[in-house]
Amino acid sequence: MASTLINLYRDKRNGKLGGVCAGIARRLEVEPWLIRVLAITGLLFTSFMTLVLYIAAWLLLDDMPHEQQPDTGREHVKSAGWRSGLAPQEALTRLEQRLERLNGRVATMERLITSGEFRLRRQFNDLREDK
Repeated sequence: MASTLINLYRDKRNGKLGGVCAGIARRLEVEPWLIRVLAITGLLFTSFMTLVLYIAAWLLLDDMPHEQQPDTGREHVKSAGWRSGLAPQEALTRLEQRLERLNGRVATMERLITSGEFRLRRQFNDLREDK
């Protein structure tokens, strides 16, 4: 199934209803409550579309494999720090490593966007759209 390609699963263990928001939060490495707030906000503003997307995700996403379920709950940002019992220095080291990885990804994107090849491809795409 397509969900195994992107590692997106329903997380029933941490979920409230179907585990969809908890699964998305786990994949994005954020707290589930944040995704739930976004889902409820979407439900208020675009009720039909958000409801359809949630139900579709509930039906299409597989349950999280048992071997991928964490024992300690350290997969989220908030629980990776003080809630998990990590020493402050260890939590800071983990955050610094994560920031370095993110900075590397941003630097790669900046190199791509500022390259001559990117500008040339964009100009070709603009020419195709003008037809």
